[in-house]
Amino acid sequence: MEARPRGHDFGILASMFRHATFVSALVFAMLIVAGCGLLESNPSTTTPTTTTQPEDPAVATTTATSTAAPDDSPCLAGDRPFAGGGVISAFGSADGDASQVSGFRWESHPGCERVVIDLLTADGAPAGSLDPAGVEYNAGAGVIRINMPESIARSAVADSRFDGAIITRAYAVTTAGNLAIDLHLAAGRPYAVRAYEVDSPKRIVVDVREDPGADPVVGAMFGNSVVVVTPTAGPVTPPLRLSGYVSHSIGDVTAEMMVDGEVAASQTSDDLRGEHTWREFTMVFGDVPDAEVRLVVTPDDHQEQAVEVPIDATRPVDSVSPEV
Repeated sequence: MEARPRGHDFGILASMFRHATFVSALVFAMLIVAGCGLLESNPSTTTPTTTTQPEDPAVATTTATSTAAPDDSPCLAGDRPFAGGGVISAFGSADGDASQVSGFRWESHPGCERVVIDLLTADGAPAGSLDPAGVEYNAGAGVIRINMPESIARSAVADSRFDGAIITRAYAVTTAGNLAIDLHLAAGRPYAVRAYEVDSPKRIVVDVREDPGADPVVGAMFGNSVVVVTPTAGPVTPPLRLSGYVSHSIGDVTAEMMVDGEVAASQTSDDLRGEHTWREFTMVFGDVPDAEVRLVVTPDDHQEQAVEVPIDATRPVDSVSPEV
């Protein structure tokens, strides 16, 4: 504990300086220097402690990397369940005052990672309540989608990249019905997800950990101005549903199915231009060649920005019993 001299102690010190011998003064000066060293000791030598609540793990207000043991990690604490895919959770209530997303905050903890979505009112104040929202997880593509209520149509941030081993990117996406926040997970490993709201102020929290019992994420395909979420690379079965999004400055997207260097099928989206956020597109190919296909998605005829997804649409061959 740091000790600080009180007012009457300074008078005693002055008297000692007036009457002490040279040697005593020298010794006293050395003690004063040593005392200053104690007052300026490095606080980093103190080991921090982490406090968690069983129901609502503490949510940090800044991006951070924790050194807590895995069992004490905020994004693993509490009894909220994790799920490996599909609908994760729904929350919110009527008459919420949240009307915009102010940002995404990423946190890394031992054994898990977290993203916090901050919400504001129309006046720019921290939100106190939220209309009904829902969260779903596409485990194949490794995409967590937070579907915002209709009352939230704006996001101050269009996209972010995180230095995470699990959560790598976030996109604010304008869909046909509402604003969505998509979190992308690193390919090659399986994950489990949970999501919920916290109060004071109102925020949305998404926790992700690895799930050894699940299938690994294949992952979306990324370009500078286009992201393809589905299909993922690998086997597909007709009809083929293409979905993804483009940056707000892109007009349209052309998707081509290439077989042996030739265009087997092609579609072009409607005009997608908008303000600030990414814009979602979807296409459905009913007829898919019975072959290995390169699905090429090109924004605004910019071939250098095209994204390719290798898919295998080869139909299985029915086995025929030999004649006896």
